[in-house]
Amino acid sequence: MHLSLPQDTSLVPGEVLQPVCIPGSKSVSNRALLLAALAPGISHLSGGLEAEDTHWMRQALRGLGCTVEEQAGIWSVGGGGRPRAQSPLWLGASGTTLRFLLPWLALAAESPIRLEGDPRLFARPLGPLLEPLETLGARWIPDGPGAWLHPSPVPHRRLAFAVDARLSSQFLSGLALAASALPEASLLTWTEVASPSYLSLTTQWLRRFGCEAVLEPGHWQIPGGALGPRHLDLPGDWSGAAAFLAAAAATGRTLRLGPLDREDAQGDRAMVDLLEAAGCSTRWIEAQTLEVSGHLRRGLDADLTNCPDLGPVLAALAALAPGPSELRGLHTLPLKECDRLDASAELVGWLGGQAQVLGDHTLRIAPGTPSRDRAPVDPRNDPRMAFAAALGGLRWGGDLLNPECVGKTFPNFWEVWRGMLGC
Repeated sequence: MHLSLPQDTSLVPGEVLQPVCIPGSKSVSNRALLLAALAPGISHLSGGLEAEDTHWMRQALRGLGCTVEEQAGIWSVGGGGRPRAQSPLWLGASGTTLRFLLPWLALAAESPIRLEGDPRLFARPLGPLLEPLETLGARWIPDGPGAWLHPSPVPHRRLAFAVDARLSSQFLSGLALAASALPEASLLTWTEVASPSYLSLTTQWLRRFGCEAVLEPGHWQIPGGALGPRHLDLPGDWSGAAAFLAAAAATGRTLRLGPLDREDAQGDRAMVDLLEAAGCSTRWIEAQTLEVSGHLRRGLDADLTNCPDLGPVLAALAALAPGPSELRGLHTLPLKECDRLDASAELVGWLGGQAQVLGDHTLRIAPGTPSRDRAPVDPRNDPRMAFAAALGGLRWGGDLLNPECVGKTFPNFWEVWRGMLGC
């Protein structure tokens, strides 16, 4: 299956795009769901993301004995019990679900649990997360399309680990979430971490469930025994907003979108500063509505260490910019749902630009004009690559393979994208 990408043939700067309603955040939704499962009592979460990744998290929690009810856009989660599973848990391709659940299950599960999912899920790095858990007696046994997790045979009251977090901050976040349910205070340390803004996001949501975690450079103190049930509104997704913000910048048209939290710890909130540095204007119209206007005046010069998931969309935007761009801090992109560094370079070429990969962390991009006869671009089953292709299609059109891959994080993306364009 392929999709003809919606093209904006007018591209008149200053005209107004239709307002956009952004869905909930996957990163926040899966953190909040697990914290609700850990906290004794019933939590109510509204505004959560309805997508594949959060579906698999909710299904996994149900399979572990938690009560998860859904009614009128509110998730009610009964937490505080020990996890147990009567059958294998299917996790799809959700890296956050796997990496967040693993520490909790290794510390608290009543018996061995089998985890299964898409092949790519178990090909992504897990070693630095498994190593500290194995020192506590847990065992991880890969087997065919998944693995068996044998939990630690003895209970633990606290964690004290030095963690290798160079490949993913999710290793630390998963351990911190599990530590918050232990009776005593835990301490996690590290020397280098990928995407450190996600640690701030985890800290923000630990605190919203009553755990006053203290995050400082190189160490994280997580008090134990403080989690409690909450009634919380989950914020809109800055990651999902990125392609729409970039569309306004690429066309020079004005766009309003929300609901977004201007104080949110999501790293992709940096998109606002990056666009302003490239010549666009932004302002908050209301508490949760952001307006962006003005055309890009120059190429992008950005360090994405704190927000590498912006890489694909910014690579596509760089291919449409009025000058050369350089994106740095991309060393984790090859380890995502696909090799996003290679896929981003390929997409730039499909859009007529030239992309030079420098080492494993920098992408240097010069814009150009694509050939008329192009084969459909393959997003490699990665929603962020599909979002980036949609952005490039605004100017150059083209066809996209596997457009339904957006269902992983933003199921109605194409409907919202066309609505923005008024088509």
